[in-house]
Amino acid sequence: MKNAGQRTVEGAVSSRRARKSSYLPAAMHRWFLGVVLVGAALILGACQKPVAKPLEIAQNDVCFRCKAPIAEKQYAAEFATKDGFVRKFDDISCMIDHAKEKVGVRNISAYFVADYGTKEWLKGEEAAFVKSEKFKTPMNGGILAFKDKGKVQVLAKNYQAAVLTLNDLLGGEVK
Repeated sequence: MKNAGQRTVEGAVSSRRARKSSYLPAAMHRWFLGVVLVGAALILGACQKPVAKPLEIAQNDVCFRCKAPIAEKQYAAEFATKDGFVRKFDDISCMIDHAKEKVGVRNISAYFVADYGTKEWLKGEEAAFVKSEKFKTPMNGGILAFKDKGKVQVLAKNYQAAVLTLNDLLGGEVK
């Protein structure tokens, strides 16, 4: 008969096995938890809204509204819909009219306009607009966009033009 505190060699081996096997589930648990966390991070990252960026005007691009060729980038505009479609326009007025009449301002995620002076893309919300019948634009909308608000003020004064924001052009419907 064995004393209660004594172990046999077999008992010591079986005790070590028991200890060893108890580490395996903990290691698997940590590995599984790591896989789950990485998977959750990937899923959450995929659910974020993609940042809309303007597309460059290609040589054969035409206005989505009037189907005229987009020949002069300084008048160009485009928007991205919430479902990811980008529509290009030859005149800011074409973009504004199409947004209001066909797509609905609330269904658009981003607006872009070309700076008249530099021909660089600007976010529509960051641009300053000047509108005058004296400006000859492709569809006679008479709207020019600028990053430099000082230029807009000078043009407005010289051409008796209105200084506007994108929100003004869209009838106060921009978020």
